[in-house]
Amino acid sequence: MLTTESYLIAMGVYWSAALIALPLMRRLWFAKPMTRAGGAVLGCLAGVLLVPAFPGPDVSSMAPALIVVMFNTLFGDGFESALAAAVWLLVASFGGMLIGLLLTRRPSK
Repeated sequence: MLTTESYLIAMGVYWSAALIALPLMRRLWFAKPMTRAGGAVLGCLAGVLLVPAFPGPDVSSMAPALIVVMFNTLFGDGFESALAAAVWLLVASFGGMLIGLLLTRRPSK
């Protein structure tokens, strides 16, 4: 059975891995200096990786929204059961994209 302590450890490990992966993606995939499009993509990825969601209406623990959407769609009652998590995922990816755009400097001419 999943205890509160093991749940918190698992979510901490997941978020730590995501926070380590984001600078690695930045370094390996995007040019220096970062373009506005690259900042938008990286921000969108951050939003997708870091947002949590409730797997169901009667569940008190959270899980990564991307995992919730995939598992509820494939193994649950279809996309209807994943709709709330999909909304969280969409809002977080859009918010991350906006933050990425705002934090990316314009390239110097």
